[in-house]
Amino acid sequence: MHYGFPKSLDVSGPLVLASHNLNKIAAMNEALAGCPVELLSARQLNLQSPDETGDTVLENALIKARSVARQSGHTAISDDSGFFISALDDLPGAAAVDWAGPDGDHTPALKRIGDMLSERGLTTSAARYVTVIAAALPNGIAIAEEGATHGHLVWPPRGKTDGYLSVFAVTPGAKTISELMEGQDTSAAHDLPAYAHRRPTIDRLVRRIHFS
Repeated sequence: MHYGFPKSLDVSGPLVLASHNLNKIAAMNEALAGCPVELLSARQLNLQSPDETGDTVLENALIKARSVARQSGHTAISDDSGFFISALDDLPGAAAVDWAGPDGDHTPALKRIGDMLSERGLTTSAARYVTVIAAALPNGIAIAEEGATHGHLVWPPRGKTDGYLSVFAVTPGAKTISELMEGQDTSAAHDLPAYAHRRPTIDRLVRRIHFS
């Protein structure tokens, strides 16, 4: 999905990746390898991470990009993701991380989903992973692109509890992402089938940035 804002951004200096997460930084560096400007990161510049107070994935992506652009004085690029279950009114949505317990333990989140499904007499639903990639100038002007991987909620969970991967399958009756990735490192989310949309979304955004 292409968001309005200006059609493009004119960028002459470095791009700052609005993240302190090493896996995200590595993924972004790989995706942006062809950009003709220096790539920096919020971690590298020791910038503060803003509170993600938005109600939507788009709002949170813009909060991060604008905050890092303002702090660094350079164009910043950010991402934010959510997990949406259609039959549960698109919950947890942008609050997917907030539903997790301490230390990122998603067991409480999965219990909450199970309780909601039970209340509605459901065992499955359409579901999707959504990512918004945003870029912002220091003055706050920004652009954004949204991508999604559509699939189905699987209940009860199957495979290792790792985020929502144990309850998401790309096609009905298929293995969950957790089952597909059994024995593999799932820390690099950009490589997972649930995030197949991520790289094309970054590419669409970069096509709207004019480097000079």
